[in-house]
Amino acid sequence: MSKVQMVIKNGNAYVDGRFQDADIIVNDGKIVAIVKPGEELPEAGTVYDAAGKNILPGLIDTHVHMREPGFTHKEDITTATMAAAAGGVTLAVDMPNVKPSTNSPERLIEHKALAATKSLVDFNHWPGPPQDLNDIPLMLNEGVLGIKVFMMNDTKRSYPHMPELGVLNDGHLYEIMKACADSNAIVAVHPHNQELMEWFEQNYFWSKGLTKPEDYAHCLRYGDSIIYDSAFATLLLFARSTGVHLHMLHLNTYLGCHMVQQAYEEGVNVSAEMNPPHFFITMDDVLKRGPYVLGTWTPPKDQQEMWKTITKPELPFPLMLATDHAPHHIEEKEIGWEDMWKAHGGAPYIQDYLSLFLNAVNEGRITLERVVELACEQPAKNFGFFGRKGVISVGADADFAIVDMNQEKIISKDTSFSKCGYNPFEGWKVKGIPVCTIVRGAKVYENGEIVGKPGYGKFIPVDR
Repeated sequence: MSKVQMVIKNGNAYVDGRFQDADIIVNDGKIVAIVKPGEELPEAGTVYDAAGKNILPGLIDTHVHMREPGFTHKEDITTATMAAAAGGVTLAVDMPNVKPSTNSPERLIEHKALAATKSLVDFNHWPGPPQDLNDIPLMLNEGVLGIKVFMMNDTKRSYPHMPELGVLNDGHLYEIMKACADSNAIVAVHPHNQELMEWFEQNYFWSKGLTKPEDYAHCLRYGDSIIYDSAFATLLLFARSTGVHLHMLHLNTYLGCHMVQQAYEEGVNVSAEMNPPHFFITMDDVLKRGPYVLGTWTPPKDQQEMWKTITKPELPFPLMLATDHAPHHIEEKEIGWEDMWKAHGGAPYIQDYLSLFLNAVNEGRITLERVVELACEQPAKNFGFFGRKGVISVGADADFAIVDMNQEKIISKDTSFSKCGYNPFEGWKVKGIPVCTIVRGAKVYENGEIVGKPGYGKFIPVDR
């Protein structure tokens, strides 16, 4: 074999569903051979010695808020994809709540062009529902995953759940899901019951002067998480009726897990994501870190069911991890100590979530193989990337997250690439970190440093 682009040698790579010692040969951005250690290797432009390390497929994060255009004081495409690269993510999918919102074919095309000049890793996008639902096929022709719907608007603030994107009427929601079914489009939905949330806010919290971070957390989970569970139920019924492929976002309750499993077993076309902070953040964190960890809190019963679901011998339904990376500027958070409803909800997650789960692997809570299944294989299979992304096999893109399971670090805002100025996991110690991220045969991150360039990332269309 003539000189090739890259050789990764001496690593323990996830190939054919298990970790095994292997050397990987890369050329023109693709994996061209996977050989046993000791076999003769070709000359390469780059040789990476992965001795003592595990080689994962590059992670796919299908829920990332990059905040550009319109809100670049919080984050932008370059800083978000720098954080992605540092977290082992090689394909990141942006969300439509930017300004102007990507809820038309024209805006979608503009957004793709913008991201192509700024992204360090490969990317895709979730547009919002267009005003004219007949435009959905035009959006799909641009290669996007599907259509993103928010079942909510914010109260006491206008962002991140913007009025122009909120779908609060069941009839409107049904028509969007029906139109997506007619166009063979996946519809990803942020579940929420706006009427219940506003009732609880006004009658059980604001009227009593309860506006602290812990009050906000308890409001979202009032009545045993009925705000979420009633939305999950509505969405599953609508999916059953319309036949649409529903991608349930933010699955985070005991009952929700059971409802999705039952619906899937009965033939409803449903997949779901779980977000990393729901597995780790507790009320102790809310009391200590307040707005910096909100709006995410998961009661113990729900958190335990989430762990139980992802660690079953076989996943009970199509399920994946996605971060909901959602940074806001630190000044937009500080007001939350007095009134969390006025603080913007969300936090940066994409850089550290793999380390949190690698630490859980080291603690014996989950296997590394299952982490790969949830973070790489499942999103690739669900959205039409598998074979090119999410797998280490000949012919696939040479995307890798190389991790050191024995290396430790203290998570800190000082080493975060997000521009927001804080980290929800500040001070947490983790064992197991990504040490090198490779996108199509080129290093974009290595040993704490960004080595890729903005504009290297490519738009990766789904395979329908």
